[in-house]
Amino acid sequence: MQDSAWGWLIITYLFLAGAGSGAFIAAVACDLLAPDWSKALARAGSLVSGPLVVIGTLCLVLDLEAGFWQPWRQIYMVNNLRSMISWGFIILSIFIPIALVYAAALNEITFVGKLAQKYITIIEIIGSIFAVATATYTGVLIAVVNGVPFWNTPLMPVLFLASAVSTGLAAAMIVAAIIDVNTIKTLSNFALGHVIFLSVEALVLMLFVFMSLTRSTEAAASAGMLITGILSPYFWGLVVILGLVVPFILSIFEFLEYGKMPKSLVVGADILVLVGGMSIRALIIFSGTHPQIIS
Repeated sequence: MQDSAWGWLIITYLFLAGAGSGAFIAAVACDLLAPDWSKALARAGSLVSGPLVVIGTLCLVLDLEAGFWQPWRQIYMVNNLRSMISWGFIILSIFIPIALVYAAALNEITFVGKLAQKYITIIEIIGSIFAVATATYTGVLIAVVNGVPFWNTPLMPVLFLASAVSTGLAAAMIVAAIIDVNTIKTLSNFALGHVIFLSVEALVLMLFVFMSLTRSTEAAASAGMLITGILSPYFWGLVVILGLVVPFILSIFEFLEYGKMPKSLVVGADILVLVGGMSIRALIIFSGTHPQIIS
């Protein structure tokens, strides 16, 4: 395994931006599809969405160093529309205010929230578009790095989008369980969402890893690190077992038991989803192999 120029600040950004945008998508889905009995989850998702993306963006700016100490230089980010970084800057600049206004609207925070309630449908439609763009962009950002063949696949944005929705739903469910102790039965309905999105995430991850074994020598070397190499204990332990299999099984029981599962297990399953989401991003970054180190 080689040293990566992309460290924990970038990994944290990829995770938080994905979870935040996923939480927005979960909140909108709850508010539109089942507003009568899922209001707590919709409110929780909206509350965590903007702050998670803001914190993630700050991590990205900190990684840029000069961009943090000389913030006026951020204006140059939009000069080159051929750059994915520029597009990311634009997407984040639009999505973050929308997410914060949406939280104010659903939770009736200040006069801004009350005013925004009149336009809630428009906010949800536009916000959902930029939420999907934010989640997808986190995968595109590394997929376009030509120096790392393991990352150069159209499956990367799909994997990150699936993980974003899954981790976003988990974050929303954790906050919902905190702010409304009587919402366990409501959460049980959405456990089926975990089953679906964890299945999609597992399928895309499997395709991504095993297709990498046949794409190039460098990509195969990176995939090998995950499934049999130095990173395999973390991949199988943190991502596959704790991040996918265990919460998948718990979510099935949670859905079938409908409110009878202990709250600790409900929240525990969601925490494991977050652990898996963070781990998969870290391992993808740390397993990236450059062509020049292959003999």
